[in-house]
Amino acid sequence: MKRMKLFNILTFLIFIIAVVVASLQEKNLLLSIIDSLFVIGIAYISIGALLYIFGKGFFNGIVYALKRFRNSTKQGKYISQFDDLDEMKEAHEEYGVQRSYSITKSFLLTGGLAFVLSIIMTYLLYT
Repeated sequence: MKRMKLFNILTFLIFIIAVVVASLQEKNLLLSIIDSLFVIGIAYISIGALLYIFGKGFFNGIVYALKRFRNSTKQGKYISQFDDLDEMKEAHEEYGVQRSYSITKSFLLTGGLAFVLSIIMTYLLYT
């Protein structure tokens, strides 16, 4: 709960900073706010999408293949004696690992809201 409160405060501060920066620019204030909302929304959606992809274990197969490739060479076997990166498990154990990020939904919802709000404001401004 503490993280969510901190996330909401930081998001609010980012929006306030964007509005202040937009008001300091010499072009249209509403257009600057729309641009800021759009960029913030896209950034939040991108971060949320990356967290979602990592959380579902999309790259586990790639990591498993790279570990196998490293262990297939003579130099890789020699190097793997000195680090613990190559703790090889069975493929079904390696693929099934999923992580849970509690802030993923917050990033996606906040970014989506900012994105949709900027699109609606743009439509209203130019029609």
